[in-house]
Amino acid sequence: MPDGIDMTITVKGLRQVQQMLRRLAVSVGRGSGTTALHARYAIIASQWIDRNFQQEGGLVGGWKPLRPNTLAGRRKGSGRILQDTGLMRASFLPAWDDQKAIVGSADKKSLWHEKGTKPYPIDPKKPGGLLWFNVATRFGIRTRTLKSGRRLTLPFAEGRLISARHVDYPGLPSRRMLPKQAELMPQLLKTTISYIKAQEQRGGE
Repeated sequence: MPDGIDMTITVKGLRQVQQMLRRLAVSVGRGSGTTALHARYAIIASQWIDRNFQQEGGLVGGWKPLRPNTLAGRRKGSGRILQDTGLMRASFLPAWDDQKAIVGSADKKSLWHEKGTKPYPIDPKKPGGLLWFNVATRFGIRTRTLKSGRRLTLPFAEGRLISARHVDYPGLPSRRMLPKQAELMPQLLKTTISYIKAQEQRGGE
């Protein structure tokens, strides 16, 4: 996907499973039966990514907390890491065909957060213009009660609006959103074997 990030799931080095897949390809004709299996792969990866967002990077050891100034400038006032508006989380979509399973985001900012960035300058779009942004003046904790009765404790920062002609931004830390293949492999194997056995049973009926 251009300007975003994606992951492709390929099961490698699994001789027994590969042999079973070849038998499956013969039974269903020209390998067309692998499309449904790849759909399951893509959904497994998509669910992993969603859980990782829900746990704020908990599946990868936790994401680095947000800076107070970042919290002060958030549009929705949320303290959830990478989830101020929820658009980035929602941008990760699964796709599949008979050759592959993919989960990716077309949001170019997802790549910056996944890999991290070096420090970079920020200048006004118009020559001679000003940059306006909030900086934190106080940092604390806010408790919110959901309709379910569950109470959430969230950080927040109150800020004041300031201006500048130039800002040297320290860069973004890496906050990994995508799983590594090893983290998905146990579930992929279980799903593959279960799917193949079910197809072979249908072929024997």
